Amino acid sequence: MNPLSGNPLKSRDDFARSVIELWNPLKPYFSEGRARVDISETGAHFTKAAAELEGFARPLFGLAPLAAGNLPFDDWEMIRTGYANGCDPDHPEYWGDVYDHDQRLVESAAIGFGLILARDKIWDPLTDTQKQNVGNWLKATLLKKTADNNWHFFHVLASLGLETCGVEHDMQIREDALVRLEEFYLQDGWYTDGIARRFDHYIPFAMHLYGLVYSKVAKGDEARCKRFRDRAVEFAQEFQHWFDENGANIPYGRSMTYRFAQASFWGGLAFADLEALPWGQIRGLWARNMRWWGERDWYDNEGVMPVGYLYPNLLMSEFYNSPGSPYWAMKSYFPLALPADHPFWTAEEEAKAEPGAQTSSAVSGTLTYAAGGARILMPAASEMRHTLRCGAEKYGKFAYSSAFGFSVDIERQGFLVNPFDNMLALSEDCTTYLIRSQIEDCHVGPDWLYSRWLPGTGVEIETWQIVRAPWHLRAHRVTVDRPYYAIEGGFAIERTDAEPALTVTENGIVRIDTAVATTLAADLSPVRRTPVAKRPAPNSSLYFPRTHVPHLTTRIEPGTHWFIGAWAASTTPADAETWLAAVPETPDTAWLESLVTEATRSPGLKFREGAPSDRFL
Repeated sequence: MNPLSGNPLKSRDDFARSVIELWNPLKPYFSEGRARVDISETGAHFTKAAAELEGFARPLFGLAPLAAGNLPFDDWEMIRTGYANGCDPDHPEYWGDVYDHDQRLVESAAIGFGLILARDKIWDPLTDTQKQNVGNWLKATLLKKTADNNWHFFHVLASLGLETCGVEHDMQIREDALVRLEEFYLQDGWYTDGIARRFDHYIPFAMHLYGLVYSKVAKGDEARCKRFRDRAVEFAQEFQHWFDENGANIPYGRSMTYRFAQASFWGGLAFADLEALPWGQIRGLWARNMRWWGERDWYDNEGVMPVGYLYPNLLMSEFYNSPGSPYWAMKSYFPLALPADHPFWTAEEEAKAEPGAQTSSAVSGTLTYAAGGARILMPAASEMRHTLRCGAEKYGKFAYSSAFGFSVDIERQGFLVNPFDNMLALSEDCTTYLIRSQIEDCHVGPDWLYSRWLPGTGVEIETWQIVRAPWHLRAHRVTVDRPYYAIEGGFAIERTDAEPALTVTENGIVRIDTAVATTLAADLSPVRRTPVAKRPAPNSSLYFPRTHVPHLTTRIEPGTHWFIGAWAASTTPADAETWLAAVPETPDTAWLESLVTEATRSPGLKFREGAPSDRFL
């Protein structure tokens, strides 16, 4: 049940109403003392008490802006009661003592943010004892160690909340956190989320967003605030190309269950009064993404946000996703704190600038381009967090699409049933398999990426990814010391009850057409692979419960082999005829190898090698 059904999400009032529409389905799950929200019995790695605090805290990112913007909300008493009881050590719904690296530290950011924007609704009506309890609980969070990444901002927001309410605390803790956070900055607007060179949505919806909040709220720290703002302006120039013309964002990396938090960076710019792009473009990028999500029914039967992406799906989740985790999406509502006459709200939405732009980033190690109604991201350099489920699939695929998402390989002994969309997989026994999961070296060019990866003992693979929109090419030089079976997949499209039109040709082309999409693979290898139309195991895609994927398959003997192919997909099936008439030519292998030499002569485009923790630093 989509609680936003019928809401056009156009005006400020529409968006304010949508916060309430998302809030109302949660109310039946509140505890008697209003401090905890128990949505379901699925679990995360932390305690149930912390998970129930998460369910309480995260909606505050959408509710607090209502107060700041003088917009109606009838349930402030529920929130006040929750604050009072959750912070009371003698109350049965006490949120609990806080420990080093505790999930409660994450939620302290929302608790602090609520005080920053809604002090008159949450803090001022409390009794002196209740205020003391809330202050003591937040101060206790400041004394605990955070993870060495974006978590340092949680101390910053908790501190800002205490400062807003006039609660004395150790300000050096905030300063130390800010100093460490700035050490993660690289260039061109890009931070890393900790020491690992991993580029995903945590950069816009955590590192930048919280920095923008700080730049708006903090007092007496003008130089740092300016740095946060200047970096956000730089980042906006690239990040705008992660969104397609329809508003969809490219899903890439972990924590995709936060969904329209993808748009929170644009809302953060508005909140901070920072015109990084023309206001009409900022509003358009923000509003189109919010509408894209608002038009899709991905909720559970009660209208609650479930773990998943475009449908409920635990297979793509992380170990830290509790039932309340998806409500981090509410961070996108920061513009509601602004008055109706703010230029963000008075500007007319503008269409996406340069919808066909092709970008290359030597910092993030990515290319983006437009094709088939989508934005495509091709990465080569992110470090993959293997402690997370399906880290290789979330960071190591050759392409990610705003129209088709990506899939996870749900069976670790499933060489024959996994999707391997936009991946190359090798297997000795047709059961276990090797995929791109450890990148040893990479180079970035204006329209190409190169990576060298060692997925297993006796296996070395060099990969060139080349944009030839609407196609992209992949060339792999594969060296193995024993026989392997090899599968390479293209874009996964939705499989419905209607039978698709399948075309598999002897000259190495796979074409799969449905009523709403087409996916194509064309083999250009010196020794042609076998084209196959695959139906992977269900619930492996973020977008679709069932999918079709084009595969090129072969068996190789010990030695060095070249695999070369062209890949494309479109939301307009009619594109297929035109695209197939213009399949890119097979690149010369000497030309491919020359790209590495070219990059070596340009140190700015080459990532340094090193140990896994600092390989690209």
